[in-house]
Amino acid sequence: MRKKILGFILLVASALLFALIPAKSVSAADDEVVFPIRDSSFLALTDASYPKFLAHTTNYFDTEPTDSYVPGLSVWKVSNAYKGNWFIPSVSTNNDYYTIGYADESYEVGPNLFLNNKQAIKIPVGEVTFKGLGMYHGIGFTSDLPWTMVYRSDYIATVQNSGPVALWQSPAYQTPTQWVDPGDSFTLNQVYFSYDSGLWFDIGANQWIPAYYLDSTLTRNR
Repeated sequence: MRKKILGFILLVASALLFALIPAKSVSAADDEVVFPIRDSSFLALTDASYPKFLAHTTNYFDTEPTDSYVPGLSVWKVSNAYKGNWFIPSVSTNNDYYTIGYADESYEVGPNLFLNNKQAIKIPVGEVTFKGLGMYHGIGFTSDLPWTMVYRSDYIATVQNSGPVALWQSPAYQTPTQWVDPGDSFTLNQVYFSYDSGLWFDIGANQWIPAYYLDSTLTRNR
């Protein structure tokens, strides 16, 4: 019990310390983009907060969703990335989850137009990656099986099209492997984006599908 109480105290202390740290600019690579995991809105700072934000003189941001529509799985080039505690007030009438709670990284995709890491996933351009989609977990601590690392996807995508959709061996329409039907759902293992071929997801062992043929909302794999 003492360990649990001590752990809770340390967790609260860490959270308070993090809240007092001003947002820091993280140089966005020229080859990074973000894609929303569902239909969203841009976030924008108030006219008073934005200059302070750029000058790194504030650690609290009066942030509101703008009157905008950002389609899920659309791709946006990141001009700047910022680490810091962003409180998003609950102002949405439809209770979109990204308008409440905290985000610890935000991405500027236009002048005072932001998406945060509760709305969107940041990925490199031209590289296959699983970061943001899931993580590797260790198993075997409570059994006689050898300890090993197993990947677990955090998201599920659903095929949306008027007919069957081909899967490809690589994210460039090279070598079709099989077909999937509208309404079929799959966990997402890897993601790839290039300016030539667009956004792709690996839903199997190198079974790639263009994001164009997926529902714009990714659901959590709980």
